[in-house]
Amino acid sequence: MKDNLKIFLRTYLLQGFWNYGKLQNVGLLFITEPALKRIHADNPLMYKRSVARTLEAFNANPVMSTYSIGAMIKQEEKISTCSLQDLHDEEREWRIIRSSTANTAASIGDRLFWATLKPLSLVLCFVILSAGEIHVLKDEVYRGQMLFIVFLALGGSLLVYNVPAIAARYKGFVDSYNGGEDNFYGLINLNWNKVISFLKTLGQIFTVFIIFYGLYIRFKDAMLDADFITRASLLVAFIVLSMFMKKLNIPNIFLYVIATVVFAVASFLA
Repeated sequence: MKDNLKIFLRTYLLQGFWNYGKLQNVGLLFITEPALKRIHADNPLMYKRSVARTLEAFNANPVMSTYSIGAMIKQEEKISTCSLQDLHDEEREWRIIRSSTANTAASIGDRLFWATLKPLSLVLCFVILSAGEIHVLKDEVYRGQMLFIVFLALGGSLLVYNVPAIAARYKGFVDSYNGGEDNFYGLINLNWNKVISFLKTLGQIFTVFIIFYGLYIRFKDAMLDADFITRASLLVAFIVLSMFMKKLNIPNIFLYVIATVVFAVASFLA
């Protein structure tokens, strides 16, 4: 397919002309315009018709929108070669593809990029800063002695979000153009729910690390009662185990039974 690079780069401007009436339609036309001109180069009337269709309402996650754009361009090529009696049906199929892929991609993209990878990138930034013992903006940071850790944290957080975003944007365009109804235009080539679940679990682990490391820094020089530390640790362990058992679809009743037995045995031995 021609114009791949041009169309791919233009996908970054999908949200360049948001409007209340038809949302991202102008951005979508800007992205697909090179392909539309190529496909309908010999038929100005069909080109105008394709522009009018593209300017209908469109809304998708900006990263995952390529899973819809590639499929629309592929269907547009099919429209350009169909007979007049099949034109209406092929254009209706184009609208179905556009709507179904955009809605599905928007749902996946919002959960993956907005609700998972963006928070994960921030948490990773704090993990790197904590590992480098940068707990606040110390004087050493201003003097340049810790700038490497700061830039490493910022660079790491940017990579965590942008590398998957660029990969998904390009892969979505290629897979949707080469895909079909059997793999829902590339959208079911990957188990998105499994990926999102894994990344959320990773974010929770990083968050727990930050919390415990912060408590360690705060209380490492304080004299705390051993019983208090034990009870607090058990409470945190119970909460964390409960979260992971929920992810594994294991009823929490088993955790309650185990906790009851453990506490009963511990009380008896005490």
